[in-house]
Amino acid sequence: MKLVLFFLVIVYSLNLWSAVPTEEGLLKNLNNANIPGNLITIKSAIQTGSSLEGEAPKNDYYKFVISIEAPGVYRMMQAQYGNAQMQSSQLKDLKYFPDLIAAIKKEKSAERGMFYSVLLMLSANKSEGMETFLEKAGINLVRNKDVLNEDKMKLLRSYRSYLANNKGKGDTGSPLNPADPQAKVKTQELFRANTFERSKNIELSKLENEFVWKVDWKSIQAYFTNEDRLLRTLEFNSPEGLVSLSAQDYEIFNGTNIFPKNLTLKDSKGVVSKMQFSVLDIKSSKDKKLSDRFEEAKKTFTAPPVATEYSFIF
Repeated sequence: MKLVLFFLVIVYSLNLWSAVPTEEGLLKNLNNANIPGNLITIKSAIQTGSSLEGEAPKNDYYKFVISIEAPGVYRMMQAQYGNAQMQSSQLKDLKYFPDLIAAIKKEKSAERGMFYSVLLMLSANKSEGMETFLEKAGINLVRNKDVLNEDKMKLLRSYRSYLANNKGKGDTGSPLNPADPQAKVKTQELFRANTFERSKNIELSKLENEFVWKVDWKSIQAYFTNEDRLLRTLEFNSPEGLVSLSAQDYEIFNGTNIFPKNLTLKDSKGVVSKMQFSVLDIKSSKDKKLSDRFEEAKKTFTAPPVATEYSFIF
């Protein structure tokens, strides 16, 4: 019973903390459910047009397969098709990346670094890609451990010890209920305080008539929805120009996980691309590595690969 009470105290404390997000928490897509597997398949259609008048939009279809084969190890296979059916005979290009984080780190294009970082964050609830993207821009992420309210954690640890050792003594001696009135007021204030101190980079702002959490890293600004903490917009003032990505129309794709139905990307030259996602499939797969799947797919692909026409695609 005492442990149940302590658990309820912790839950209450975390609910108080959730009123103000942290930088690390936002990049882990914490409001999304845990993914039910280690193999993620994403299917999308891309339409790209220039900001210049008169240029007709182009259409292509992409499949991204991300494999989590060990903690922090993300492999990716990427296939480009000329038709929405995505059959082997319609394959235009096929690529394999044994280390997606390393590929993001080496990538010189801000557009590509941004896109694949966001793709990993939204599909796998993983922040490593975004952390790498930020580090390349000279930004040091404020970690949860750096803003943890140590005084409150000390109080909670003391209360846990009290519950473990108190043998039917009621509230006598409870750290949450000191006898001195002034000490009691201070203890209650500390208990109601946020578990994490508020980051100086985060503020509640307004974006297109919507209240959002804005994270201002100077050269990069990120906007997340107020209640669900879902990525809305990411902007990077790169040396080449402004690069932006906006996520719209979040839906539950696989019965479990939330993912945007649409992404709008604008590169440093003003070219706008729109991606529409039709499939987010996640399953457990331990019988075959992604590298083996790539080798099998490569055997059926006889046409010469084509150079990508999209600034944000590898």
